Amino acid sequence: MSNAIIEVKQLSKQFKSNVAVNNVNFNIRKGDIFGLIGPNGAGKSTLLKMIGGLIYPSSGEIHLFDHTMRENHPYFERMGLLIEEAGIFPHYSAYKNLDLIAISYGIKNRKKHIEQLLELVGLDKSNKTKVKNYSMGMKQRLGIAMALIGSPDVLILDEPINGLDPQGISEIRQLILELNKTGITLIISSHILEELSKVATTYAILHHGKIIEIISKEELLLQCEDRIELEVDDPKMTVLILENHLGIQRYKVIDDHTIYVYETDIETQQIIQSLAENKIFVHSIAKHKQSLEQYFLERTGSSGGADD
Repeated sequence: MSNAIIEVKQLSKQFKSNVAVNNVNFNIRKGDIFGLIGPNGAGKSTLLKMIGGLIYPSSGEIHLFDHTMRENHPYFERMGLLIEEAGIFPHYSAYKNLDLIAISYGIKNRKKHIEQLLELVGLDKSNKTKVKNYSMGMKQRLGIAMALIGSPDVLILDEPINGLDPQGISEIRQLILELNKTGITLIISSHILEELSKVATTYAILHHGKIIEIISKEELLLQCEDRIELEVDDPKMTVLILENHLGIQRYKVIDDHTIYVYETDIETQQIIQSLAENKIFVHSIAKHKQSLEQYFLERTGSSGGADD
């Protein structure tokens, strides 16, 4: 039995001549906040719809909770979805919207369940205002409550902060973190890595329908951390000099010639001088500073396209 609750294997989706998702592979573990990052048109929504059982793959497999998914499989019911826009009734209140869904689910003690969900997402259970008069942030929180009505193990959110103001973004971010603390595994798509980095534990970068990188939060932050990049002939001897002569402890040997030094308060000239005194030839040395946005753009380019 795998330790992953979702496994995607060689998954593809083609619409006539357009390949929206192309041979995608990844695993998601229980408790993850899995960030699917990619520009508009990368295939994010299509991929999430396949995982959620809304559309069927052209090829490949999806395993949920260690079971291979087929059409109308009951394991899809353990997932809550908010993809694109929530299907709300604009002339009803938030409570009434949730009540209609709860009836369709056959939920007992609906009133208590709905009130708990409204409290969880930060909406007033006694508010009779029609949803059409809600702000974008309030509609988004209602959409998340609707996705949670069946008490899912996995929650899929497609661009949950899209179109929100800074306060709304902050509120949704806090809600995501609170939901994750309750044990829910989340899959969140976005084209804004800077914001996604505040919640996600693992990232998959999707571009032109293909996964071009899967990286943990720790690895991503390390890639974007300020550092000195050093190219030398003898990394083993260089490390000894960095530690014993310069007191440097935060470094990483990348390959047979490259070392990253993360203690950027030291001057590059100090490193060069110390290595030269110990007959270590420095091929190159440079300070490196990269934002999360630059990291993302380096891998995908800056262009966006049509919707997913």
